[in-house]
Amino acid sequence: MKTFFKLIVLSLLFAACNQNTKSEIENTKEKDTVSKTEKTVSEPAATITEQQNQNKDLEELSAIELLKPQSKNVFKKYGIEFTGNCYACDLAVLSITKKQIKMTNVCNDQVTQEDEIIEFSESDNVVQFKTKRNNFTLTKIDKAPVYELKITGDTTKIKDLRISKYYTTHQMLDKFEEHDCGDFQG
Repeated sequence: MKTFFKLIVLSLLFAACNQNTKSEIENTKEKDTVSKTEKTVSEPAATITEQQNQNKDLEELSAIELLKPQSKNVFKKYGIEFTGNCYACDLAVLSITKKQIKMTNVCNDQVTQEDEIIEFSESDNVVQFKTKRNNFTLTKIDKAPVYELKITGDTTKIKDLRISKYYTTHQMLDKFEEHDCGDFQG
């Protein structure tokens, strides 16, 4: 009887050890699956954040011009557009979303034009969009950021909304070379 009782106790211990080993293996598999899932989920989040930042950059673009093409320093190479800001006061500030482009006069925010965007696409450094009258290509040519704008289609000029060839974000505008409009004698 004692041997029978010892056999039962040993078999219970053995069965309990097997179950612990199986549950440890299952827990390890679950942890691996969870960590792989977490990695997979976090990678697209970074991509979404980059796209959101780029889209946020396009919310207010200010005109700049090429001043010193030979300069290696982007903030000296480009500068705030002098004529449109000081003399003619005819430059357009751009605001671009996936649904519309809004052009606003740099000196008078009451002078605006809005166009509905009917097609919008973006890749690494290029944003392309179409309105009923024009096709726009906005290419990021420097990390500062500096964008080059090309427009095809209707070339009708809008009074007091002159489009510049180069733009940067409004937040970065202070870092670029600047002419003092007070020094202008024209």
